[in-house]
Amino acid sequence: MPLRQLLSLLVLITTSGLAMAQKDINGASNSDAEGISLDTNVSFTLSMTLVGGDTPLESATIGQEVSIKTIIRPETEDIGQAADIIIVDYLPPALNMRNSDGNFVSWNGSLKTLVPYLEGVTLEDEQEVEVFSGMLGSTGNHRIFVGFTVGDILYFTPTALRFDIEDDVVTPTFREQAIELFNSTISPTIVQSSCVACHVAGGSAAGQADHIFVRTTNPDHLTINFEELESLHASTSTDYILNKSIGLQGHGGGAQISNGGTAFNNFSDFLNLLDQAAAE
Repeated sequence: MPLRQLLSLLVLITTSGLAMAQKDINGASNSDAEGISLDTNVSFTLSMTLVGGDTPLESATIGQEVSIKTIIRPETEDIGQAADIIIVDYLPPALNMRNSDGNFVSWNGSLKTLVPYLEGVTLEDEQEVEVFSGMLGSTGNHRIFVGFTVGDILYFTPTALRFDIEDDVVTPTFREQAIELFNSTISPTIVQSSCVACHVAGGSAAGQADHIFVRTTNPDHLTINFEELESLHASTSTDYILNKSIGLQGHGGGAQISNGGTAFNNFSDFLNLLDQAAAE
């Protein structure tokens, strides 16, 4: 069987196309006598879902358990015949085949080293095969090909089921987002540039204001000042603090930032994150 022809075809067609949640594929055949032919009645359906789920997925993340299955519909005359099932995962630039132990191992594209995943399967009119079940360990765009041999003929998917396995992305909490915004923006542009002029030990607001900050000379200034604002926010409100910053609510220091300006908008975003954090 001229597998090199088959492999060249697979590599050619895997260079295009998008990820698919579920794919119905008309099969092709390959034999020593006739070479590659797309004129078959064989078809395949491939899909990936979460284990225990039934919604086809285009992508999953490392750590999720997925189930990849195919339904093979053989030629009518091959129903009841014994077949060997072949599964190949093309993760550029590597080719991997599933061996009889159920493991995906490197394949060099040579017919001599290609081994079936399942041997002697009696074909039904709709033969379901588990391609993979569990947690995939390799990120990237996977392209799954399925084939089966009956006698000296190989039937295979001339196009792949494509899906992405991505790194597990942890979404930060609203409080974590507030801390990040405070450290990068609010602390240097508002607290240290304006607030500490009065709201600091020994400052004109000391003994009168609801909150006192520390300067950058304190190695823990970011944590201390964030918690000071967080505590003030918990005892008052976002509107109260914003109004103070623009000179309202009887703020003795007057307007420190301009209503609607960049600093005001950043401060508003920060306080809104604290609102959302309080509701988490």
